[in-house]
Amino acid sequence: MDNEGPFRPRVGLWPVRLGGLTLVAGVALAVALGVSASRPSPVARVPREIADRARGAEMAMKRAAQVIGQAREAEAVASEAPGGGAMSSLVGAELTPITSTFGNLEAKRVATNPAWASVLVLRLYEAGLRRGDVAVAGLSGSFPGLNAALVIACQSIGVDVFAISSVTASSWGANQPGFTWPEMEIRLVRAGVIRQASIAVTAGGAGDRALDLEPDGRALARQIAKAASVAMRVPLLEPSDFEDAVALRLLAYKRASGTRPIQLYVNVGGTEASLGRSAAVLHLKNGFLPGVPFDFSRDRGVMARFAERGVRVLTLLNVRDLALRWGIL
Repeated sequence: MDNEGPFRPRVGLWPVRLGGLTLVAGVALAVALGVSASRPSPVARVPREIADRARGAEMAMKRAAQVIGQAREAEAVASEAPGGGAMSSLVGAELTPITSTFGNLEAKRVATNPAWASVLVLRLYEAGLRRGDVAVAGLSGSFPGLNAALVIACQSIGVDVFAISSVTASSWGANQPGFTWPEMEIRLVRAGVIRQASIAVTAGGAGDRALDLEPDGRALARQIAKAASVAMRVPLLEPSDFEDAVALRLLAYKRASGTRPIQLYVNVGGTEASLGRSAAVLHLKNGFLPGVPFDFSRDRGVMARFAERGVRVLTLLNVRDLALRWGIL
């Protein structure tokens, strides 16, 4: 079954050109990479306004990397990834005191591709999200590029996105003090690239309190999270255990959305409270998932809780696989 969902075309549609690829070229690339051409990755046709917004989102993504790069240069905190490049400011270091797990450098680089922002505009529109709709998100520090792309994409088409953002990150993610994801978001808001999306901040990691870090790293993660929450004027979530972490996140989303229905939950990265602690998530496909239950265990996370409420889910984790399927690589 294709869990990306059917595309329902509307009137007044225009062909899309993204990243120098027309739809035909995108299909040819997919074939060359071994991806089924029967499900072309680029969305075939959207209203001209949405196509324009997709192009604008990609430009905004490039601007986001530039803003972070300039801040890194000013504060002498360089990305430690070899090779560099225009988007390398969204890649961190291999190991820091607030690094939660090992990560793959290639995946982190793939996640910085500015095409994510434009493709997400199209995919969100394809999924039925429209101006004034509400999406909520769990943003880990592991893929700051995807975090930025998601926020840019949502705001580009007028979707209100409410995020809970974590400080800790896996290797090569936003794992450098001063350049964790909440701190990056603050910089991007001040530069006018995005509007604030975070409605709460956590240390992240095990228990949403960085319990998987060494004591010094845990203390540093909490210090950063507390400072970011003050700067953003949002709560710092400090749950007592895993179950409390899930409950606090759900409550924060409810308060932010008010009486408005939540149309989509987005998981970026591998935050424990979002994914849950059961093995059920290991069998899920990346991308859009229907709002149907997939985990009935006590260890299910926020993502499963929304799915069982009938809310559609978008999970961005196995980045290279999804990039191939969506025509980003």
